[in-house]
Amino acid sequence: MLVRVDRVLELTWLSADGADRYADEFGQPGIDPEAAVRLRLAGLLKGIVHDRRLISDASVKLAVRRFAGDAMAAALPDLSSPTRIRQRCGTERFRAMLVPLLGDCLGTGLVSGIVGTRDAP
Repeated sequence: MLVRVDRVLELTWLSADGADRYADEFGQPGIDPEAAVRLRLAGLLKGIVHDRRLISDASVKLAVRRFAGDAMAAALPDLSSPTRIRQRCGTERFRAMLVPLLGDCLGTGLVSGIVGTRDAP
């Protein structure tokens, strides 16, 4: 499923759109916004809603890492990074990016439906 979605997914615009949330001259290097959204999208398509479960899944599943992109090939973010990214971006802004992407995946037949969440609260 992730391979089919990856073939048509265009998210290069995210780096420019998220640039106002990152400061190159301070702190640790930031995680590429495209990689962060791809990682979250992979989790949602696989029915993973919790950050820790997402990072754990990505650490053992090559397909998730490849989907997330080159930025995730060498090392995954720590367990708290997805939460910090969502907080920095703002939940509503993050949701506004992901909901249309999920809709596009469903609408174009790339995926047949969202897998039931195994780890939903």
